[in-house]
Amino acid sequence: MSFFVILLIFNALATTSAIVCARRSYRRYGSAGRAVFAGLGGLMILPLLFVLVAAAATPRAARLP
Repeated sequence: MSFFVILLIFNALATTSAIVCARRSYRRYGSAGRAVFAGLGGLMILPLLFVLVAAAATPRAARLP
């Protein structure tokens, strides 16, 4: 897989996560400021899970020098 494809997936997951977190926060609390901060916090949730899953799926021999 190309580096740019990985970068595109990472950015798409971050954007989706931020939108979902901000939307849920705004619906729940009705505050735009709180929704912005929830969106910023949500920027790293799904990409972090993607990185953790990719690291766990990497064969052990490929990780050692």
